[in-house]
Amino acid sequence: MIKFLKKPTNLLFSTLLLLTIINIVQSYTTELLSDEAYYWVYSQKLDFGYFDHPPMVALWIYVSNLFFANGELSVRFFAAFTLSSTIFICWKLIEHPKKIEFTWLFLLIVLSTTLFNVYGFITVPDTPLLFFMALFLLGYKKYVDHKSFLSYFLISIGMAGMLYSKYQAILVILFVLFSNLKILKDGKFWIASLGSTILFAPHLYWQFINDFPTFRYHLYERTASSVYNVGDTLLHFVNIIAIIGLTFPIVYLAFYKNLKTKELFSKSLNFIVIGFITFFFLMSFKGHVQAQWIVPISIPLILITFYYLIDKKAKRKTFIYLASATLICVTFIRIAMANDGILSKQQDMHGNKAWVQNLKTVIKGKQPIFLDSYQNASAYWFYAHEQPLEFNSWNRRKNQYDLLESNTFSKNKDVALIGNKRIKNTADTSIIKRNKTKLYIKYLSNYNNYKGLKITFEDNLSIADLNSKTLDIFVKNSYADLGENNIIYKVVLLDEKRKAIKTFPAEITFNEAINIGNNNAKLSIKTKETTIDTAVSFIQIIGQTHKDMPSFRVSSMKQIKL
Repeated sequence: MIKFLKKPTNLLFSTLLLLTIINIVQSYTTELLSDEAYYWVYSQKLDFGYFDHPPMVALWIYVSNLFFANGELSVRFFAAFTLSSTIFICWKLIEHPKKIEFTWLFLLIVLSTTLFNVYGFITVPDTPLLFFMALFLLGYKKYVDHKSFLSYFLISIGMAGMLYSKYQAILVILFVLFSNLKILKDGKFWIASLGSTILFAPHLYWQFINDFPTFRYHLYERTASSVYNVGDTLLHFVNIIAIIGLTFPIVYLAFYKNLKTKELFSKSLNFIVIGFITFFFLMSFKGHVQAQWIVPISIPLILITFYYLIDKKAKRKTFIYLASATLICVTFIRIAMANDGILSKQQDMHGNKAWVQNLKTVIKGKQPIFLDSYQNASAYWFYAHEQPLEFNSWNRRKNQYDLLESNTFSKNKDVALIGNKRIKNTADTSIIKRNKTKLYIKYLSNYNNYKGLKITFEDNLSIADLNSKTLDIFVKNSYADLGENNIIYKVVLLDEKRKAIKTFPAEITFNEAINIGNNNAKLSIKTKETTIDTAVSFIQIIGQTHKDMPSFRVSSMKQIKL
């Protein structure tokens, strides 16, 4: 065996095969993260877009589901193969006369890059993003070396695949272009870009017909009311270290030494690293920045570090010690992830099967409704094999359940409302979720769900219109039993940061009999105030169908013109 592995090619493919097997075992033995369960919900109905992300993660899970009908492997199986494929593509990106001799070094660098390896046994949008990013860089490398049909083809497929995976793809593409502006003079590159645009067009059309929910959320809804916290900026620098692991001193030293390079491909790697770090440093002033948002810099850093260490024997020795320590730590963490009880505190991947089965037993067949938690709803759906409802309070962030038609129907049912401390004082019972954290349960009778009702305002709504106290509205109705008194309506007025200023009772009067489909109606604002404060920037209609339930969104926020 040792003699067999001394051959670099055998070492490379044997390691990748072993890594694939280890990741499959890890996938099978580790419960889903709550976000993975949420992305599994995506895969239950393939589409060209979803609320939070483009659709590639759903396709990744769908492929896994073709091999396994249920269980964690039905979500993660494909990821184990694509990580190994991504590593192989990274290997193909390297051109160095000593490359084969240092195959072991390449593998050590890859395996000790901490967060990069996680995407071999979890399936999130970053999983396909890294694969297509490697493919895109391979196309660009071939383009730099020799412009060929294959180079343009890989660039086109790589760009489209990245864009279908996660919107950080735009940053990867832009930073590569900034590193070599001459590429913009190449007509064939524009043809390749047009090809990517055509491939991506179905997603853009999906955004259009759904009123651009993803763009709205990521561009302004997510951070509209955020306040700067210095901890977010400091955490960004912690993340820069954490995604690499204990080898970070050598890795970032290699990156620093590489800044002087004039070689086009190597220069593009520098631009990606600098660009991501700088961009998300600036974003930290608007809110929390997550570690996985900068994980694309892992690929450039792996390549840069390999080139650096080949000719630096002393640094290579230090790197081996640090990498070995990282591998020991990572091995322990991976074992702890798969085995609940090793760590003193349960993590996100622990105890999900247990609380779901416990909850299913306690509610005794009643329809579960999860209050303000798409993660809990998704974990329940996956492990209980039955779809719950997810109820979003009007002032909580939207999610994919807001787009699911199946989440909008529930008529005269006895239901179990499941939430956190918000319903603690009125709850009928509770269960332990993990780490003594409780899920509270309140039983409701004859619950009717009208969350599919959608109201829109006329264009060019002004303060003067509000002061008239009566507004013309349009009601899109999906319910045969909807009456004017089924919902208690309220009008919420919000400031420029989308924070509620005032709430008034309201009534809706339909111009004609209420029909399924579009209806014209009038909204009456019930207030004795003669004028509306000019500080108001947005208006929203909310509704309540049960005294023990929060209000839900009946309309989107509408901007008010002064």
